[in-house]
Amino acid sequence: MIKATTSAKRVRFKGNPRKELFIQDLRKRVSNYFSENNISPYANTEMYLKTVFAIVTWLATWSWIMSDTLSDKPLALYMVYLLLGYIHIFIAFNIMHDATHNAYSSNKTVNKILGYSMDFIGGNQYLFRRMHGAHHGYVNIHGIDVTLETHGLFRFTPDEPWLPRHKYQHYYTFLLYAMAMLQWATIKDFKWFFVESHIGNQKNIKHPLKEYIILFIGKAIFYSLTLILPIIFLSAPWYVILGAWVFMHILPGLTFALIFQVTHVYDGTTYPLPDEDGNIDNNYALHVLETTADFSRESRLGSWLMGGINIHVIHHILPQVCHVHYPALTKILKETCDDHGIEYQENKTFWQALKKHYQILKHLSAPDATVPRIGKSA
Repeated sequence: MIKATTSAKRVRFKGNPRKELFIQDLRKRVSNYFSENNISPYANTEMYLKTVFAIVTWLATWSWIMSDTLSDKPLALYMVYLLLGYIHIFIAFNIMHDATHNAYSSNKTVNKILGYSMDFIGGNQYLFRRMHGAHHGYVNIHGIDVTLETHGLFRFTPDEPWLPRHKYQHYYTFLLYAMAMLQWATIKDFKWFFVESHIGNQKNIKHPLKEYIILFIGKAIFYSLTLILPIIFLSAPWYVILGAWVFMHILPGLTFALIFQVTHVYDGTTYPLPDEDGNIDNNYALHVLETTADFSRESRLGSWLMGGINIHVIHHILPQVCHVHYPALTKILKETCDDHGIEYQENKTFWQALKKHYQILKHLSAPDATVPRIGKSA
């Protein structure tokens, strides 16, 4: 449920000169890091190899499915489809996400082309750019941050009107998270193109005609490669293939949703609201530090697989930097926070982050739940 009085506002971050010193210092240190090491903030050799790895593993896995060697082994077919689903979220985390932030390359055309990997795995680049942009600009601000908008299904903020079902949300949320990718591939994009008319605080949106065409072309390619062609050419019964296709979305969908959600919706975050004029008494960087927490930052394998989504704070502050640089930049961020007496939030493991996510879901299941509106830097 969107709170109209908030979503209709033009929200602005207005920090005082003291607060601006932090981001000025951080930007200077980050700039020095890139210049002193003579490196680009965009993709490097590691990122190029990662991209090749994603393409090769997708082709190998899809070819394995289409080889028809698994048709008489339904369980094996389900497992390989599951692997394909995890390759899809690997592509989303590592290639699509950077490309849609124009962080993969300094060439916008390259970013645009790679951004279509979102369409290739069942989503829509155009819609993701718009919706994800609305999230980035207004993290944890009810009525504008689209990741908090669930039409009453979940209660991620105390400003969401309480409904009786929310009493049990800390139980059913995880089951519904598992539907995230399936919903994206089947319903979500069509709903936002044909039913909804707003994204965040943008009202009465008119999508360009070419984006409708791209939407249908992208869905046709995705369905053809992952469902229709297997049904036509594999000897397995159609219902086995359909079941495997659905299964492909379930565990990867749960993984995808949790990795994103635990970085913002957790016990310890804040939910700022603008004043009557639409102003938030903070600058954006400090706002991010109060509403975002990293997890498993020191896990090289985890960060590699998740495309740095787990190192989320620096991503929000510097979204146009390729994720391969996040570990080094977060060290700079932590040092800058320490020097300015600002809290940097992180969980050492994913399980700690998940526990805090569960705790806030349980807390907000009560109708009278309250949460902090301002952080320690305010």
